Amino acid sequence: MNLNKLSVELAMYMVDHADELRVTYTKINGVTVIDTGIKVLGSFEAGLLVSKITMGGVADVSITPFQLDDLLLPSVLVRTDYPVEACILSQLAGWRVQVKDFFANGSGPARILARKPKRYFETFGYSETANETVLVLETDRYPNDEVVDYVARETGVGKGSIYLVLVSPASIVGSVQVSARIVETGLYKLDTLGFNLRSIRNGVGISPIAPLHSDPLVMAGKTNDMLLYGGSTYYIVDLDNDDYLREIVSKAPSSSSKDYGRSFTEMVKEYGWDFLYKVDPSIFAPAVITINNVRTGRVFTAGRINKDVLRRALGLTS
Repeated sequence: MNLNKLSVELAMYMVDHADELRVTYTKINGVTVIDTGIKVLGSFEAGLLVSKITMGGVADVSITPFQLDDLLLPSVLVRTDYPVEACILSQLAGWRVQVKDFFANGSGPARILARKPKRYFETFGYSETANETVLVLETDRYPNDEVVDYVARETGVGKGSIYLVLVSPASIVGSVQVSARIVETGLYKLDTLGFNLRSIRNGVGISPIAPLHSDPLVMAGKTNDMLLYGGSTYYIVDLDNDDYLREIVSKAPSSSSKDYGRSFTEMVKEYGWDFLYKVDPSIFAPAVITINNVRTGRVFTAGRINKDVLRRALGLTS
């Protein structure tokens, strides 16, 4: 299994079907740059493909309905049998790509080659060799030659074999790929609680897709609300201690935070981008977490879908 190889195949598919996917591509300093929403409209299908790329090609992502009372919303369903590899070692936006005045959060299997951040790859003892790679950048700007040079240097891959996928936060692809981080969101929270992620065999998650807004800051609020107040996850683990598992699950959902109930969509109006640093970090978790212990057959769950916050985030007044 090579996540870089699998993701490159998906990136090549996007290039070959750019017109149907409503994306475009160009060459910058030798690198293939795929724009999914900065100068183009993008599409739901492109959002699904980008989500799969961020997870190294070892997850299935699809659109499914989400019922909020009488309102039917599109949502993302994520399934993976390689949760650590897909979500922590690839999808996690753990590479802060900053070159002078250019900044973007980087996701995807190029992180494995660059080992960003190093601690995860040391913890799980995972590495790959590859002569082609893909990096997904959350940004509203095209990278310049210096950014390309930096990525090539950090990954050790020739520029002609690098794909940079650009995702605007205020685009349909941006909204879809954030909601597709629902399984990752739960794993990240479990990791902060000291849970051994190696015990997790499978992961499934579902999260509504945030409605679009032209302001990236507003979109950041809406997409967080979808995950933290509307997202649910299900994991299969293998552990010999149900009491410990029960305790961990009780602390895992967003409702365990002292700041639970605050709408991020409303907070961005007050704090701007600083909203990320104004809240208790423990709130960054799915609304619902369910874990099945395959060793004992027990199932533990905690949290709830918060319809009130979701309705405020969606701009519904009644």
